[in-house]
Amino acid sequence: MTDRLPVENTGKWKFQLQQAQNLQFRIASEQETDAPLIIEGHDISTLLDYLYDNRELIYKATHDRDGHHLGVTESRDATVTARSAARQIERIFYIDDGEGRKRSCP
Repeated sequence: MTDRLPVENTGKWKFQLQQAQNLQFRIASEQETDAPLIIEGHDISTLLDYLYDNRELIYKATHDRDGHHLGVTESRDATVTARSAARQIERIFYIDDGEGRKRSCP
């Protein structure tokens, strides 16, 4: 019996974990038809340890590249927030003190 997890696509790469007799991590390019790179068993753990040990370098490299995208997203979010703030309706709260309903101060 072969247990396969769904394939993860990034636009450039396809990743998949598969468990047959032992665990396999498959990496394949979406553009090329070459055979996938298969990492098995303990080597998966070694790869994860390597990536973990270098996580700060990986974060800095990807954060710098994605920083521009994040800035554009934040700018767009600020515009949407400003528009919704302009359209916001004043909320009115009432308190029932047993004698009747009275408007509360915000």
